[in-house]
Amino acid sequence: MFAQVNGLRMFVEDRSASDFETILFIHGFPFDHSMWRHQLFLLGAEFRCIAPDLRGHGGTLDLGEPRQAGQVTIDLLAEDLIALLDDLQPRQEKITVCGLSMGGYIAFALWCKIPARIGRLILADTKATPDTPEVKARRQAQAEKVKQDGPKAISEGMLDSLLTPENRNGVIGMEVRRMIESTPAHGIVNTLHALANRPDSTDTLATIAVPALVIVGEQDKLTPLEDAQYMHERLRHKAPLAVIPNAGHISPLENPDAFNRAVLEFLKS
Repeated sequence: MFAQVNGLRMFVEDRSASDFETILFIHGFPFDHSMWRHQLFLLGAEFRCIAPDLRGHGGTLDLGEPRQAGQVTIDLLAEDLIALLDDLQPRQEKITVCGLSMGGYIAFALWCKIPARIGRLILADTKATPDTPEVKARRQAQAEKVKQDGPKAISEGMLDSLLTPENRNGVIGMEVRRMIESTPAHGIVNTLHALANRPDSTDTLATIAVPALVIVGEQDKLTPLEDAQYMHERLRHKAPLAVIPNAGHISPLENPDAFNRAVLEFLKS
């Protein structure tokens, strides 16, 4: 389905009945809602699962001229989702927010903006700290490549850092490649700027006053176990840290059974 919010025609997968408890799934970069397909299938029987394509990704379209690099920020992506929630009107006062990687950065922004509307947080394969100068420079180089040659110019290198070797060369690798290469070039460029300029969310961790679950793929190269432990140590109301075996940076797609078990244990605890 589509929702017209915040100057966007936003594609959103909305599973299950509207009177169920709601989970908002926020995908990573540069993916789309389909990275959550295993979670939507399983959890859609017991929860209302909302999984949008973020600005510049998937089937979401700007209704006017697309924003330029520097105009898209993590805060703007959070504001898009607040507008979506206002439009979809979850029945419950509080929802669960589940974000992976960039989705985790957006989850921090949502907590800062609408804490009264969030009942639980799931932070998957993400981190609270900002980019180092080296990572910022790498993002700038990626943006220049995409401007010149399109998303295919960065897909091969991204696959190596995103997935375990086993998943890299199989069906999952093909699926992730499809998501990367189908993301509009302007969406990738704008989001790379947003990621490079995102704030440090370390101080936000201590303010999170709701139950929180931290999940990390055992072989995550981009936000490894030490990043997950750093967040976990600073949270006030935390579930046990969930380490997903046989998974890299996209743990809900690489090992959905283990990921779903961790999420369900958290939601039902």
